[in-house]
Amino acid sequence: MTETRKVDVFISGGGPTGLLTAYALARQGVNTLLVEQHDKAEQAMHGRATTLHPRTLELLDQLGVLDDLNQIGYVARDSVTYRDGKRVTARGWEIMYQHMRGTFLDYCLNIRQRYSEEVIRDAYVSLGGEPYIGWRLDGFDVEEACDDDYKVVSHVTEVSSGRSLTVRSKFIVGADGSHSLVRRLAGISFEGDHTNFRWVRIDGRFKTDMPDADIGFASIESKSHGNVLWVQLDHGVKRIGFVMTQELLAKYGDKLTLEDAKVEAVKSMEPFSLEFETIDWWTLYGINQRVAECFYNNDRVLLAGDACHTHSSGTAQGMNTGVHDAVNLAWKLGGIVKGWYSIDVLRSYDTERRAVAQYLIKLDKDFSATISGTVPDRYKDLSLSSNELFAKVFDDTIDFCIGLGVHYDKSVINKPSLVTAISAGWRAPDALVYAPGSRLPIRLLHLMPNVGAWTILLLAGHPETTGQRLSRAVETLKQFSECLPRSMVRSITVFARRPAGGDQRFSIPTIGRLYYDPEGSAYAAYMVSDSNGAIVIVRPDGILGYATQLDEPSSVREYFAGFITTHRGYMDNMLSSSSKL
Repeated sequence: MTETRKVDVFISGGGPTGLLTAYALARQGVNTLLVEQHDKAEQAMHGRATTLHPRTLELLDQLGVLDDLNQIGYVARDSVTYRDGKRVTARGWEIMYQHMRGTFLDYCLNIRQRYSEEVIRDAYVSLGGEPYIGWRLDGFDVEEACDDDYKVVSHVTEVSSGRSLTVRSKFIVGADGSHSLVRRLAGISFEGDHTNFRWVRIDGRFKTDMPDADIGFASIESKSHGNVLWVQLDHGVKRIGFVMTQELLAKYGDKLTLEDAKVEAVKSMEPFSLEFETIDWWTLYGINQRVAECFYNNDRVLLAGDACHTHSSGTAQGMNTGVHDAVNLAWKLGGIVKGWYSIDVLRSYDTERRAVAQYLIKLDKDFSATISGTVPDRYKDLSLSSNELFAKVFDDTIDFCIGLGVHYDKSVINKPSLVTAISAGWRAPDALVYAPGSRLPIRLLHLMPNVGAWTILLLAGHPETTGQRLSRAVETLKQFSECLPRSMVRSITVFARRPAGGDQRFSIPTIGRLYYDPEGSAYAAYMVSDSNGAIVIVRPDGILGYATQLDEPSSVREYFAGFITTHRGYMDNMLSSSSKL
């Protein structure tokens, strides 16, 4: 007899995106079941995704896993580019370091996928998660006539024993890679292009006389192997990558062996030497650029990561984009499961993340072409070499590529702000503030861990100046917060002053936890005058949702009323409290 289990969310795929989605949901107390067909401990999974960009690091930091990743990975803060054996400036990866402004995580972390998966999997297990490793999804159906809300019926099988399990869930998430079974069974088309570009990647321990071979990244503008990639990875391992040019394709076809790849890797490094000590992993792969027709289907099926977008690894977007997908999806899905939000919030996952994927695919067509030594026709008039064009396109779009420029359009959860110059839908700035009694600052984003909770950030300014406006704002926000589920919103008050002495702090109106900003770090970051103050709403994923003036606290209630469900009378309580004020 087949065993049946009921969970809130069923996740197919145990790569970084699937694991992170499961873990982020578990942090919210949402019951999940994750299956992964392959035993990663027995696979040659050292390779694949490696580089994590600053905004991705911020998201992982808010989820509490960055410290463990930093203990393993290589922190990269520099790069170098060579042409004809000489250093070339303002080219390659070094451009991105000039754009890492406004973040305290101003570096890239190079860590192989096997290790990043282990960290996230261990974090998931520590919260009671039980990944079903060695189990495959055979199929699923959405039973609309089902009496309860567990309408998704998935059938899974343990590969080694043939034992079967039926999983009934409210939602299914397909994080099962570019050949996603979830996507195919849902009938979601995977639109895009197949290119003729093919690249080689080799991970191992190498020796070279190339200067600065031990810094984070290097590029070699080769005349015979495209733009050659050199990356310092974890555990002293390095990655080399080169392009299968037309000449190499004509020479090897589809029969390139590891020994052939080693020979060509040595040639790609000229005039520098290259010796192989050990090789952990290698691959030859083609470049495809595709995006799913939708990321959310039938009100029950969701896609994330490679299951809904594929592209080259030219600017290391794969895992970064998957992490952004997982973080964006998890807090919305968790709130829906708890009955907090209208379905529009979950639909915003599709509109927000699909727009980002479409833009990424557009960029990747240029990146994959220029890295492969080709200048797209639309750039022919610029009279630039492929390497020069790569530098130009990379420079023009670098904020997006490192994640700090990723943003979302106006929507029910991104409402135009009334007070700060930072637009809703953009990353909420970080800053340094002080807790009462502390001589050491703390990062503002560390006060906003991602457990699915919103943050009401009250920038109270100077209480002597904000006075009655502050008092009324605090009273309104307290009454409003009491009408919401307890775990849905946290509040933080930040004063633009040094910590008060004696009993002074107890006469100042506050909501939530109190912090001080004597250097004006937070006020400068949010572009708010300390004589006026502001109320800022930060989404669970660290995105600014809305901001208003101190004397407009009722608009905060109106903002949340746009997507809070009437379940359990939350909205009725909110409207009732509004009529009393």
